[in-house]
Amino acid sequence: MRRTAHAIGVSALLFGCLVHLPAVAQAQDIACAVAAPAADGPEGAYDAEELAELRRLATGAGVKVAVIDTGVARNPQLDQLVPGADFVTPDDPQPFLDCDVHGTVVAGIIAGTQVGIAPDAEILAIRQSSAHYRAPREPGVDAAEFAAAGTVETLSQAIHDALNEGAQVINMSVVSCLEPAVAPRVDTRGLIEALNRAEQEGAIIVAAAGNANPDCPPGSMVLPAHFPTVLAVGARADSHTLTDYSLPVPKEHLLLSAPGRPAIALSPGSGVWAAGIAADRGAVKPFEGTSFAAPVVSGTAALLKQRYPDASAARIRGIIAAAAEPSGGAVDPLHTLTFLGATNPAHSETDPLVLTPEVKAHSPAPLRAGIVVGVLTVAGLLVTAVASAFSRSRSARLPGSTPGPQAAGG
Repeated sequence: MRRTAHAIGVSALLFGCLVHLPAVAQAQDIACAVAAPAADGPEGAYDAEELAELRRLATGAGVKVAVIDTGVARNPQLDQLVPGADFVTPDDPQPFLDCDVHGTVVAGIIAGTQVGIAPDAEILAIRQSSAHYRAPREPGVDAAEFAAAGTVETLSQAIHDALNEGAQVINMSVVSCLEPAVAPRVDTRGLIEALNRAEQEGAIIVAAAGNANPDCPPGSMVLPAHFPTVLAVGARADSHTLTDYSLPVPKEHLLLSAPGRPAIALSPGSGVWAAGIAADRGAVKPFEGTSFAAPVVSGTAALLKQRYPDASAARIRGIIAAAAEPSGGAVDPLHTLTFLGATNPAHSETDPLVLTPEVKAHSPAPLRAGIVVGVLTVAGLLVTAVASAFSRSRSARLPGSTPGPQAAGG
């Protein structure tokens, strides 16, 4: 059995693949990560004219986006934040606690007042996982054998909770990574049921494609990104090139992509803005990974849902896919919104592109898997002044839209 992977430095949120379900009650056993404050605010980090044009078309008003993650902290830039369920400490719910400095960053990319793609969208904070909490240790058993908070089962429950609360878009930058030998034996029936319910209720589900690392090598099955009703999102190194760490999807599925390194992020700490996670000796580990690419697509989906409230999930997926760059699947929010012009896809006779056949359930052995946060597999990268969330896929219009070289960290 693969043991739970411990945090890699201060910035890691990597959980291994487990074959048991942890106890419901969780206890914190690792100190919370600390956000490194940004020296400057967001001014100059994005193309103000392009952002204004995007917001003239849509702002996400009236759309609820569930962020199933490590919790979302209150921040002045998130003025439409509402609490959802807490699967980490359910007896003492704290959906606004982000001990991992992760969910808050994701939420800010989606709906931050100044830098978010859909600033008027409502964010539903669902705390589903954390690298800093795990099941209470049983006497005589090594602590490494106990899962960090978050399982495929709680991921499924979190989707149901999001739907119960009326979420129209669900972002999952936490994913379960299963090695090929383990994947066939994992019970995914509950997850399939939750995904099918989301499809029936018209909710668009977006998930990180996952980051390649020793615990999640290429060839692994990544849940829920590898299901056909989910928009899987990889991370781009520049306008057209995927990062080396971005995991592929099955060849019959489409892999979208977006910048994986936000120029500036929301902080779950005392400040408003964060440049990364504080490391030893004053170092800063920037936010990078497919986790931060996925919310670019979720924000775009929220804008489309505002403009076309009657469109099905399949049609919204179709618009995003059809507007994406043919090579690499790069998603540009502004291009996506203007792709169909004044045509309302909800009233068109045919879907522009339907990606999602019906998901068929199977009956594997009742095995459980731990949650992997699809992020933070690199270390020592320089923070660049790049407007990642709004970078145009077809031209480097925004300053610093090409991130610096990837360090061999992680």
